[in-house]
Amino acid sequence: HNRWLAELCSQSPERRRGMALVPITADLPRVLAEIRRAKDSGLGGVMIPAMWVNQLPYHDRHYDPVWALCEELNMPISTHSGPASRDEYDNHLGIYVTEVVWWPARPLWFMLWSGVFERFPGLRFGVTEAGCWWLPPQIWFWDRLALGQKGTEKLGGDPFKGAIKMLPSEYIDRNVFIGASNTKRRELGMRYEIGVGNIMWGNDFPHPEGTWPNTRAWLKKTFHDIPIDETRRMVGLSAAELFSFDLAKLKVHADRMAPCPSDFGQVTDADPTAQRLTDRWAPVKEVGRHWLTDHDFSLIP
Repeated sequence: HNRWLAELCSQSPERRRGMALVPITADLPRVLAEIRRAKDSGLGGVMIPAMWVNQLPYHDRHYDPVWALCEELNMPISTHSGPASRDEYDNHLGIYVTEVVWWPARPLWFMLWSGVFERFPGLRFGVTEAGCWWLPPQIWFWDRLALGQKGTEKLGGDPFKGAIKMLPSEYIDRNVFIGASNTKRRELGMRYEIGVGNIMWGNDFPHPEGTWPNTRAWLKKTFHDIPIDETRRMVGLSAAELFSFDLAKLKVHADRMAPCPSDFGQVTDADPTAQRLTDRWAPVKEVGRHWLTDHDFSLIP
């Protein structure tokens, strides 16, 4: 798979970055060799198993050489939705779809609380095709724990001492990205808690829950009043920076096929309605992560 993917991406490297599939729970020397080979072949990142099954969890220092190498090679790591405890679900699909976004997100808190992002500040980790609606309450909950919420005292001391030195939200902003396929309107309403720069939109082609073949209509319905600079970052710029694309080379393709603000139903600063739209979101932006800004929470406008 990785060899095929590298060949595909080599046909247009200025606009494609492949994620190598690497089962990092396997023999460590072979894992490290495959990551290096993937980098040398032109692949841009590493997808790791969302579930380690009977192997060591991702908080274990056993994986430190993997994190160190990916940091050194500037290879972002991600998980992807799909894996789950299927043998427990029988034919109850509703149970599966309820939990399926939890499994790829689970490695995030294993790595966060065990200090992986503290030890490897340049490591980038992402959760993909699991939406981002679940992240705001998690960030709120984690920050409260780190700020001294009393619920952990009965567990015996400070369970976070030494592992992390910043707020969890600060690690989220520095180390984490969310591949939020067909980002929903409700999720955009929470973008200041998630972090605008942490959201990376995707159309989820060719899945039926994706936006194709009505992507432009979907973008217009969802992003019509989102500020242009924020839209640009969520729809493309953050991903381009994460995967070290040459923006000048990418612009050639963007000029040919990428949607413009008018395709989103957005107005430029010259339009008299622009300020009204900016003002609409201003209270939400000011509140941001309300537990850190000394505000009450803001309603979505």
